[in-house]
Order: sequence, then C-alpha cells, then structure tokens
Amino acid sequence: MDLSKNIENDRILILKVIDDKLPKTSHGMVDQRLFKGDNKLHVIFDGQTTLWNLKYDSGVLPEPLQQKFTSFKVLKNFVAEYFRNRNIEIAEVVNASTA
Repeated sequence: MDLSKNIENDRILILKVIDDKLPKTSHGMVDQRLFKGDNKLHVIFDGQTTLWNLKYDSGVLPEPLQQKFTSFKVLKNFVAEYFRNRNIEIAEVVNASTA
C-alpha cells in the first residue's frame, strides 16, 4: 500500500503573531518573512520512511524543528507549542499544491 498517494506530501503552515505583538525568542528575532508570505514553513511527508519533517523555503530551521515526526498530528502539536512560546500561532494549514 502506497501511503503517499493518500496523503498530501507537502503542506504549508501559515503562521501569525498572537495579539499583533512582536514574536518572542531568546535566540534572536523570528524570521518576519514567515508572517508576510515571503518565506513558508513546509511540512513534508517522506513516503520512503513514512515520517514527517519541516523545512523553510529559504533559511535554516531552528534546531528544535529539525527532527522527524511519526504523524502529522504529533508534528503540528509540537510546532504549535514551539511557536506558542514565541507568541506565534498556526493560523492555517494549506496544501502546497494549492498555495
């Protein structure tokens, strides 16, 4: 059974700042292009390993986000918590093929 045919292999997490305040981080500013659509956070499904991972259109992911996840739900919950601590929330999830 080829799982990759049943799952959109590339999704984009649309991020927004909570309460229109600046994003918080102890390691410097968060890439502002993520909120303007100039840089996107992709969620990629690897059909070979059946694992999910993240990547930016441009730039290097923060180290905590450079891991692989067993399900989209686990990944989304982890990312939501990671960004919530930085005053950012996931506003929407869209398929990359339609974005």
